[in-house]
Amino acid sequence: MIEKEILAQLLQNRRVALVTIIDKSGSAPRLPGSKMFVEEDGTLHGTIGGGRMEFTAHEAATRVVAGAAPVLTEFDMRGSDVGEDTDMVCGGVQLALIELLTPDMTAMFKQAQGCFYDGAKGVWMIDISNPAKPLRSFVDMRKMIPPAGEIDFKAVMRQRSTQLLKIAAKTIVVDPLPKSGTVVLIGGGHVSKEVAKLAVYVDFDVVVCDDRKEYSNMDRFPMARATHVLKDFKNLFQTIGQGEDYYILILTRGHSYDRDALAQSLHTSARYIGMIGSRSKRNITYSNLRDQGFSDADFARVHCPVGLSIGSETPKEIAISIIAELIAARAGAL
Repeated sequence: MIEKEILAQLLQNRRVALVTIIDKSGSAPRLPGSKMFVEEDGTLHGTIGGGRMEFTAHEAATRVVAGAAPVLTEFDMRGSDVGEDTDMVCGGVQLALIELLTPDMTAMFKQAQGCFYDGAKGVWMIDISNPAKPLRSFVDMRKMIPPAGEIDFKAVMRQRSTQLLKIAAKTIVVDPLPKSGTVVLIGGGHVSKEVAKLAVYVDFDVVVCDDRKEYSNMDRFPMARATHVLKDFKNLFQTIGQGEDYYILILTRGHSYDRDALAQSLHTSARYIGMIGSRSKRNITYSNLRDQGFSDADFARVHCPVGLSIGSETPKEIAISIIAELIAARAGAL
């Protein structure tokens, strides 16, 4: 989540210039909502697609963070309209807002981070009626859902897409927080450690649980939002919480723990449930759980063996296969 990186800068009393793709037509390298930002020293974070467009935006953002006025700029990547020496030949047009973010916005970005960790229940509103003076505000959807009117916030939350709207005499950017998802690692062993690293790298939130303190702590998992120690993995989701954007990975050290964790997981609304192990282990586990009342429809939610089949063997390789599957699940490609 790029807002987290921006907040880190604001907390150090630094200004940044944020570049946001707010609209596009035709073929373009990134969708509306794609972002990057530039620090005062020119350091770049994130990407809006690379190439000449990103280079030009980087230069403009460097000027904005140094004191130039914010700007709304169009990148035309239609081959017939660009020179032969450029790589901007995707065939589309992208509209980018380059705005200045200052330490007095820290409270808003803290609120946005809280919403992100609570299921991305928040929306940025940017009034760009005067592009040189954009007015940014944040709508915390945890506290209230504004009534449908000129902006249908419920529809915005469902679609999760950045939109450019004309409302009366105003031009408004509606930019919902990305719904990246929370990876719940049940078991803190070698594979979980590697999964956690990669999960955070691709913008998942991470929570870890084990029954042993030495396997579930912030020293072992410094990238995690939270670590929990629960005896025998009991009452997992009463402690961890649950949600539709949870991606549960069952990676304990014992089959009985896996079975009990799976039974608890099947009672949640998690978007993804994966369990490590062989097909024979899976079949035995399912047979035992049928005796507890679970059905084939329940088991259809479970990915076991977990991860894409890429011939992985080491913890790092297994982690790559798992994260690839989680990315596919998040994108709706499974």
